[in-house]
Amino acid sequence: MNKCLLLLGITYLGCGVAAEPAKTKTTDKQAQAKKDTYQGADMVTYGTSTDRTFPDTAKATPTYTIDKADVETKVNATTVEDTIRYAPGVLIRKRFMGDPNGTLGIRTSNAFQTAHSMVYADGMPLHNPLRTTFNGAPRWSMVSPSEIDSAEVLYGPFSSQYSGNSMGGVINLNTKMPEKFEAQMDATGMFQDMHRSGRNETLMGYKTFISAGDRIDRFSVWASYNRFENEGQPQTINAAALSTAAGGTPVTGGEGYQTTTEAPAIAYGDIGVAQQTTDLFKAKFAYDFTEELQGRFTIAYEDRVGKVDDPNSLLRDAAGNTVWGGATAAGLSANENYRTAGGQRFTVPGSVFSVSDSERQALNYGLGLKGKISDNWSIDTTASYYDAFKDRTVSSTLNPNHPLNRNRGQISDEKPWWATYDLKLATDKFMGRKDLSFMGGYQFNHASLNLDVYDSNDYRAGSVAAKTNDSGGATQTNSAFSQLEWRFLPDWSIMAGGRFDHWQALDGHVHNFTNANPNLRIQNYSDRDASRFSPKASLEYSPDNWTFRYSFSKAYRFPIAEEMFASLSRLNSTTFAAPGLGPEAGYFHNFMTQYDIPRGYVRANFFFDQINNEINSTQVTVNGQTTTTFQPIDQTEAVGVDLTYQQYEVFDLPIDLMANTTIMDKHITKHNPIGVNSVNYTGKEWDRIPQLQINGSATYHITQPWDASVGVRYRSDSFQTLANTDTAANVMGGTDESTFVDLKTSYRLPINPKLKSTISAGIDNVFDANAFENHPYPQRTYFISASLKY
Repeated sequence: MNKCLLLLGITYLGCGVAAEPAKTKTTDKQAQAKKDTYQGADMVTYGTSTDRTFPDTAKATPTYTIDKADVETKVNATTVEDTIRYAPGVLIRKRFMGDPNGTLGIRTSNAFQTAHSMVYADGMPLHNPLRTTFNGAPRWSMVSPSEIDSAEVLYGPFSSQYSGNSMGGVINLNTKMPEKFEAQMDATGMFQDMHRSGRNETLMGYKTFISAGDRIDRFSVWASYNRFENEGQPQTINAAALSTAAGGTPVTGGEGYQTTTEAPAIAYGDIGVAQQTTDLFKAKFAYDFTEELQGRFTIAYEDRVGKVDDPNSLLRDAAGNTVWGGATAAGLSANENYRTAGGQRFTVPGSVFSVSDSERQALNYGLGLKGKISDNWSIDTTASYYDAFKDRTVSSTLNPNHPLNRNRGQISDEKPWWATYDLKLATDKFMGRKDLSFMGGYQFNHASLNLDVYDSNDYRAGSVAAKTNDSGGATQTNSAFSQLEWRFLPDWSIMAGGRFDHWQALDGHVHNFTNANPNLRIQNYSDRDASRFSPKASLEYSPDNWTFRYSFSKAYRFPIAEEMFASLSRLNSTTFAAPGLGPEAGYFHNFMTQYDIPRGYVRANFFFDQINNEINSTQVTVNGQTTTTFQPIDQTEAVGVDLTYQQYEVFDLPIDLMANTTIMDKHITKHNPIGVNSVNYTGKEWDRIPQLQINGSATYHITQPWDASVGVRYRSDSFQTLANTDTAANVMGGTDESTFVDLKTSYRLPINPKLKSTISAGIDNVFDANAFENHPYPQRTYFISASLKY
């Protein structure tokens, strides 16, 4: 009932706005620098991110913009997160094409701090407000890369319209509605040459996209279907540390390896090829109340299926039979000791060779209104709802080929949903004054999570037996915000704003059961709430081609449901939540210098962040079993600079260049460990933060219809743990220094004046770099694509 009431309420709020006509438009410097850029057969004029104007209410925030044409000529984009691949200071842990756990890190927030980053598609949130670490990836697959018109990366919480969940930054993905009849068909094939952990295989996949839309007077409609299917390389290399202890069953096989701390180890197989299939159905309807005010309704349905069914064991017993790890006569996993031919012992649990099937069915819809509602005032309001009404994973306890397999297994059901409402009103002529701009608004967010884990006596049939875990809870936030900009002198402006958040934690519970004791642990947590005010300010000086801007923000990030309530045990993982977590509190500074050059710009951002009680997720993996805990770190500090150069038609030649570098250092400055066995991390580097990232691309427009691009992505190595003890390279669980070189070429075929046909080919990771970000990244991958647009 609460769910239905929330949904009805936000839909009502999103509809209750009237409209009046208006006339003006604005542009930003980065968009203006890209006007009339050479794009082969057609001259493309770039505008701002949306044609229905709304004042720039994020001026104080450093921003990087990517346009559709940039993606089409430079990026082998198979999923939508590829569109921001070369953005400065952005790290997406996309382990393979179609990865459901493609987590996002921006600047000084690492890719496992997903609660520090926000992602929107046409104002509808794609970021996960419930989960963090590898489970907290944005719902990238709710948007196809073929529908993107532009993408914006905003760095830091400097605009009052965004909550403290923007400590890292915000990604805005923008699409367009058709102005006349249009249709599009895309097809892409992918091929990865994979050779790791005893495998030498060619992994294949494809993506198809079809869409059509039209405009009839004031009404426009657009619909699409996107199918994605791919085989990703095995995501876990099974390895175990070697010891000189006595005992163990003699085996042969395996490869020499090392742990992340450089201790001797053996790699004895992998968990199997990661197979992912996604079907996305989407429809968008829009109505133009005036030339500059548009209402839009979007609905999307996703069916995502995952499968891992071919684990590989390199171990053989004395009779030459494949060894699948330890097990009991009842078909349960157990730790078994084995001995190498060299006399060293290691341990293998049977569960590391399990197989699994997963399926997520989700519905996402929203209603928005954006544009001018009077001569001076504009509105941007969106009500949205997301519900993964089926999210189930079925895993076997042992490998199906294990001699003791009894088809025992485990079933995990996740029930996430969230509802949001966002209202912003803004004007560039506040109180009739041309030197004042104002923005104010209100936001509502409610997010609910429940996690159930069951035993299964027959995983093949999906049969559900006893429940072993039931945990979850909800959070709710009501926020009001405003900011005022005063252009007090020519070329000078000052902005001040603030944000008030009232946060609640609701219905938190953790229930653990066993067959012997069905009431082993039942913990229901009391509801609690907290309120915080976050001030914002900036000062800008923009003489001629120069822009200088200092921005300041204080921001609070409240804990999410997983961090507080998700305590559960699965076959190969255990999570311990921390229900007493409080909000993170941070101070953020940014000084930007930008110089505009013909068809481009040069920019430098210097930044300093200090965060108190920053929540860290600590993961430890031993013998294939991962334990995750959450803890607040008293204080961290980060300092850095990002440098960006971007120019089209360099020296009036048909060459486009882009290069950016992010240099940063983040350390723990205060830590008071809690508990007898806790470690003091004061002085340690923050985990998963590269100290150096470099991206670059060069595009050569060979002839009018033919383009060729080369891109480079470099990142330095980093630690995976706060202890900073993981120093080994090219091993499971570590993070390596890596350089990926990508190629793409596109040719536009002159089939028909009304029909645009493009074929393209590309390679990612040209030099076949072998790199790990906890899990292995893809090796050399080939692409071939064809597109028809009417």
